[in-house]
Amino acid sequence: MFWSVSFFLHFFWEMIQVPFFDGMREAPHGAVIWLCTRAAVGDANIALFAYGVAALAVRNLFWIQGPWRSLALGSFLAVGLLVTVLFEAWATGAGERWQYSESMPVLPLLGTGVTPILQWILIPLVSFYSTRWMYRGWLKKEQ
Repeated sequence: MFWSVSFFLHFFWEMIQVPFFDGMREAPHGAVIWLCTRAAVGDANIALFAYGVAALAVRNLFWIQGPWRSLALGSFLAVGLLVTVLFEAWATGAGERWQYSESMPVLPLLGTGVTPILQWILIPLVSFYSTRWMYRGWLKKEQ
């Protein structure tokens, strides 16, 4: 369930940030949808990987349901941010996957776009609260 919620929210974010990437405004709508879908799948996979690392750190696969420990949330966000920064550096550099447009604000030391960093901070938190609400809502109905 967490992956699905994460995918939906990341897809929405990817569509919003289209103007910050070169060539996306001029691309055909279908091509933009396909690129954003692929990016959202990657983002949701990163989120699931980071969730797994956090679960290992706190030794609880279902840590999202209980009281959050700072170790779990900190591990999750740190892993996600690290993967995001490394992948963005590769994708805009040696990987030549995409380039930022002039309207993309860039972090000076890292060269990473601000919107991918904000994406990793905001979307996972909304994903957590949404998934947690869904789990708790379903658990209450079953009792």
